[in-house]
Amino acid sequence: MKRIIAAVAAAVMLLGATAVAAESGIELPMDDFETVAPITGGGSQSAGGSSSGGASRGSSGGGSVTTRTAKKTSFTDVAAGAWYEDAAALVSSRGLMIGTSETTFTPNGPFTRAQFAVVLWRIAGEPRVTGEDSFTDTPKDAWYADAVLWAEQNGVTTGVGGGRYAPNEPVRQQQLVTMLWRMEGEPKSVAASDASEYAAAAVGWARALGIAPTTGEYVFAPQTTALRGQIAVVLAGYLKFEESEGESMVLTAAGKKLDVKWADNSSVDALRALLKKGDLTLDMSDYGGFEKGAALPEVLPQNNEEMNAQSGDVILYQGSQFVIYYGQNNWSLTPLGKIRGMSAEALRALLGTGNVTATLSLS
Repeated sequence: MKRIIAAVAAAVMLLGATAVAAESGIELPMDDFETVAPITGGGSQSAGGSSSGGASRGSSGGGSVTTRTAKKTSFTDVAAGAWYEDAAALVSSRGLMIGTSETTFTPNGPFTRAQFAVVLWRIAGEPRVTGEDSFTDTPKDAWYADAVLWAEQNGVTTGVGGGRYAPNEPVRQQQLVTMLWRMEGEPKSVAASDASEYAAAAVGWARALGIAPTTGEYVFAPQTTALRGQIAVVLAGYLKFEESEGESMVLTAAGKKLDVKWADNSSVDALRALLKKGDLTLDMSDYGGFEKGAALPEVLPQNNEEMNAQSGDVILYQGSQFVIYYGQNNWSLTPLGKIRGMSAEALRALLGTGNVTATLSLS
């Protein structure tokens, strides 16, 4: 999800496998999880002063000196120089994945589908949801119920088939990137041949962007179980991809900051350039019972396409009108972005029946 870094830092907190199991009363015995080669590497220190994987040796005054690489986290089981160390430091510092205890990250530990749903839901800002999901194995009072309901309502998950979400099953690597890909609006990509059909495009997308890595230490294997260290690396790659996309545009409506996935086109580039001159405050009025719109101070380039616009679509109309849809309409429009994490009912309630003030700015 693009432009979510500040939201992650402010809002996202997820317990590790051990803590979540304790909270939910769910047993997560290691023997129940698919056998996966353990994560190794990262260096070790010997008591006698020798070192490997991140330490160097020098000399001073004839004596030997061991220089040890400073650890980037306080986790005792994340070695300095480990290939997942930077990722663990990043996701833990932003509250996205914290340890399984105050001192351990458990890089070889599993992560359930329920836990990952909660991660994504909290990335989206923990939006309020109403109703119940369609899955038969997700009790409505479960600690992850809101997250799974949000994920289903927003097309992030469709379950594992047979009416099941399988919340206690360990998440697989292709499932990780598929849910991230869906949050990005399912961008076009070259399908991966080693992934399941439903995940092929997502895996191809993640590999093309470096989110799913192929290195000497970690070769992304779509159909295998994802371990915590691997999940940290994938999430860190995703966050870095988000940050590399340029300055973040922020849309606020009725005083609420909205999570928008901005489109990749010249219209959005021009809007971003316009905002470099200063923030925009728009008095948005209702039209047709399905949209709120306001005039922009400059005409932007158009990238029109025949659209079946839906609630949450952010649109440029005729190059000069900034529009937020809360209903549905078929027309030739320029897509600017998509509001995520809000149901149609919630967005309609936020925008109200009269005029609403919206602001556009750069973070």
